[in-house]
Amino acid sequence: MAVRAKKGEKLTVTRIKSLIEANEYDWEPGETAISKLSDDEQNLRLGVEVNKAEMDRIETALSTEFKTFAFAPERDWRDKDGKDWVGYRDGWDQGNCGSCVAFAAVATIECQAKIQYKKPTWDLDISEADLFFCGAGRRCQQGWWPTKALDYAQDKGIPDEKCFPYKDHDMECASCSDRANRLTKIGKSHEIINIDQRKEWLDKKGPLIACMAVYSDFFRYKDGVYRRVSDDLRGYHAITCVGYSEKEGCWICKNSWGKDWGKGGFFKIAYGEAEIDTKFAMYGTENITVPKEPEEEEGCGWAEHVVVDYSFAANRRVLWAYVGGKWRYHLVSDTQLAGIGTNLFEATAIRACYKGDKLTKILEWKKQKDEKAQKAKSTSARADFEELEKDLDEIEKKITQLKQDLGR
Repeated sequence: MAVRAKKGEKLTVTRIKSLIEANEYDWEPGETAISKLSDDEQNLRLGVEVNKAEMDRIETALSTEFKTFAFAPERDWRDKDGKDWVGYRDGWDQGNCGSCVAFAAVATIECQAKIQYKKPTWDLDISEADLFFCGAGRRCQQGWWPTKALDYAQDKGIPDEKCFPYKDHDMECASCSDRANRLTKIGKSHEIINIDQRKEWLDKKGPLIACMAVYSDFFRYKDGVYRRVSDDLRGYHAITCVGYSEKEGCWICKNSWGKDWGKGGFFKIAYGEAEIDTKFAMYGTENITVPKEPEEEEGCGWAEHVVVDYSFAANRRVLWAYVGGKWRYHLVSDTQLAGIGTNLFEATAIRACYKGDKLTKILEWKKQKDEKAQKAKSTSARADFEELEKDLDEIEKKITQLKQDLGR
């Protein structure tokens, strides 16, 4: 049975550490920007307006759904295919306003748009203020519910941050005059109740809005897989789930309390902990439309690999080059390939230009001018290697002598 601090107990980092050790948990507490706030200010960092009938419905569904879903052992959209699709913008912080639902929804939509449009570095920045203060109203003290935020994002859309900048106090709905031309909209949202289905969505599609109960110890979370050691329930909170780990048995989440809390604004929470997957559903988005699609990535660089793929069915050749961190291609005819083929495949280095997924140019290649130059280079390399062997022999002799001197 878990050992926990009682409701109303004043928690310190030392006390939390002792409880973590007593329960053999594996997370690190510490003072954070949030732990230093007053209780009233901390409570304003929450903001899920709980509907008991809704939670009862979800809890019942959780106990009756036994479908099977397929997913990888782990997924983290901060490192998918070597790229960070999530990010954490400097200054991104809900402040002393219960707008966490809007922040979680915005983070989920922004990340999903990057995935949909295949642009991990896209600086899409939509307005939490428009979503919250125009969608919910002046509700910093009350909070909101995820499905209401998603309904607004689908029906009304959300403009960019500059159209309605966020401040952490109740504001009148005051979006820009050309709001209608600046909207990001979701085409569809999904409530996902089954635990394995959440993992399948996270694995194959993208992030999810999640909700959880917040206890007093959570304000002092720094790192590790969180498991509560306090019975002091402070309220309910919305976050963005960006992954999971079967090995660690946890969800990976993005919080909206700034980078000075948790591990750069992120945290891990154990499966079944703080009601995140026992009383709350998670919510995904798809078919996102934006006012202007991101420009295609464009540039030039040295290709790490070059291959030609021949499709017999289509009777065509495809020139592939791995450049700029991904494979890019260009359809070529036999005549075109014959024109560059010899130089291309004898090259020691190839420089290619691209726009999006397509190659636009093979700029230049470098190769040895003649066999004599190649032979001279080979002879020089052998001489360098022989010189290196001599140096290593000398170093080994010195080490042996040093050992003998120390042993006297």
